[in-house]
Amino acid sequence: MEELKKIEVIENDISPGENPGKKLLKKKWFLGLLVGLMVLFLITFIPGFIVLTKVQAVYQASQALMEATKSKDLKLISQKITSSREKLMALDNSLKPLFWVKFIPFVGAYESDAVHLVRAGEVGLEAAEIIVKAIEPYADIIGFAGGAEESGGEKTAEDRINFIVNTLDKVAPELEKVGTKMVIVKNEINQINPNRYPEQFRGKKIREPLREMIILIDQAAILTSEAKPIFDVSPWLLGVEEKRTYLVIFQNDGELRPTGGFLTAYAILEVEKGKVKPILSEDIYAADARFKKRIEAPEVIVKYLTPNIPYWNLRDMNLSPDFKVSMETFMKNFSETTDYQFDGVIAVDTKVLVRLLNALGPIGVPEWGNFSTEPDARCDGCPQVVYALELLADKPVSVQRAARKAFLGPLMHSIIANAMGSPKEKIPGLFEAGFSSVIEKDVLFYFSDEKIQSAMEAFNIAGRIQEAPKDYFHLNDCNFGGAKANMFIKESVSQKIEKQGDGSLVKTVTIEYRNPSPHSKGCDLESGGLCLNAPYRNWFRLYVPKGSELIESQGSEEEVKIYEELGKTVFEGYYGKSAPLYTDGGLTRLVFKYKLPFRAEKDDYQLLIQKQPGTDNHQYSIEVGGKKQEFELKTDKELRLKI
Repeated sequence: MEELKKIEVIENDISPGENPGKKLLKKKWFLGLLVGLMVLFLITFIPGFIVLTKVQAVYQASQALMEATKSKDLKLISQKITSSREKLMALDNSLKPLFWVKFIPFVGAYESDAVHLVRAGEVGLEAAEIIVKAIEPYADIIGFAGGAEESGGEKTAEDRINFIVNTLDKVAPELEKVGTKMVIVKNEINQINPNRYPEQFRGKKIREPLREMIILIDQAAILTSEAKPIFDVSPWLLGVEEKRTYLVIFQNDGELRPTGGFLTAYAILEVEKGKVKPILSEDIYAADARFKKRIEAPEVIVKYLTPNIPYWNLRDMNLSPDFKVSMETFMKNFSETTDYQFDGVIAVDTKVLVRLLNALGPIGVPEWGNFSTEPDARCDGCPQVVYALELLADKPVSVQRAARKAFLGPLMHSIIANAMGSPKEKIPGLFEAGFSSVIEKDVLFYFSDEKIQSAMEAFNIAGRIQEAPKDYFHLNDCNFGGAKANMFIKESVSQKIEKQGDGSLVKTVTIEYRNPSPHSKGCDLESGGLCLNAPYRNWFRLYVPKGSELIESQGSEEEVKIYEELGKTVFEGYYGKSAPLYTDGGLTRLVFKYKLPFRAEKDDYQLLIQKQPGTDNHQYSIEVGGKKQEFELKTDKELRLKI
């Protein structure tokens, strides 16, 4: 009876006039296809699921390696490298059964990405091992534990500098190996397309971390390849074979100028076999007094600088935001005021001194007193050493102005003496102070020697305005009469990028300057007080991609000038004559809306933001495709976003 019922159902399913055998054949074919698809799904899904779990294990291992790096323990880092390699091998083995998937449209792309990830990981771990081995002898200098035992004998910073000078030739070849491997990693990882991955999976972000990883690897590849020239020229810089003479310029970032600050004072240093010796120091006004040339001042100085000066002084010759361009002008004229011949120029600002004193602790300078980074109420909580520098630089007392030329030399001598004699425990802090100062553009370098200059530019420590593949942004402010107001001003920049129907991009930049601090009581110069915070007058320039078209602007008292300079289009303006930025909560807002000279490609938007040297705590907000990123601009920053 059961069989008859089954036959009866089949007969009822047959259309009139249709061959029963043909209908059964169709059903068998359909069932066969269904079974085949299920089998294909199982042999793809099960290994695919295994691959996914292995990828997750690799990711977790990489995170553990990053945490180990933060711990600065070389032995722990080595352990995590081994663990990461094991997880990577497991992922590689799980991929082998899926080799045939690469031929399947869409699905094959994921298999290909996994293969690229494995290759990149293998070579990247090899590079990490080389780095660990290379830095072992210098572990205590950079604050890492677990270094080579033989490096522990040196007790002071001077001992360690001697050790570095005598072993630098061993580092460069290892760095070259790392650079070569990181290029391979970069080439592999750049073949992965983050856009084909979901924003999230099981509540965890996928696409954005992948984008960030690709950017970090690209930057690491550039960093390692560009660091080699620095190591190559380090013996030259340290005076290993021949003594070097450097001009050190102090840029007062409290009075911001295009390259980082007002050129307040300078010192001459000699470096021989890594040992630094201050020769003399002098106020910039003393050099200006010896400068006999009468060069007609640029229009902006005549128009905006108070008091109006018809001639161009040395102290105002850093008008270009490109440090090399400014120093070429400055050194050409400064050389006429001295008999010294210089191998290079090093510019530093107040943040460098603060970082060094944070590492060293309070220091004493004979005949000048003690200096520290303790908050000073006289400048609304700025470090005491900063207030002291401003007092020496600007308090209008004739005797003090005549004597202040001698201050920078003794201060530098005391810092160098304290640093060189520092115990081993303070060396990592000193290294971090120097590294942070260089990376955050509080130290800039210029050399007339093309090879040395090229090495500085390759490592992006020469203060150059750079080329950018797509979008570019550099805001350059110049304090033309606001006392030392930049010590107090809070600055924020928001950028909104909108894609138009034809694929073109329109950008709206809003810049806000706020001064929440009270007006200085000593701004009546006749009283002999110290004027730090006062109404702010600002000559500003926005450097954007060449060919950008300004649509509209707000906030400039003068008509916005548009021209080309340093390979960029520049929007130049000014505020302060009739509407300065006032103290006690003052706010000034600038708005620029302009069309970029390129269209969106593959929904990919790239932006290079270059920080102005001497600036600090500038808050940035970038909105692209309805999504916003916020960050503090500490150094130059490159972004890749989906639009």
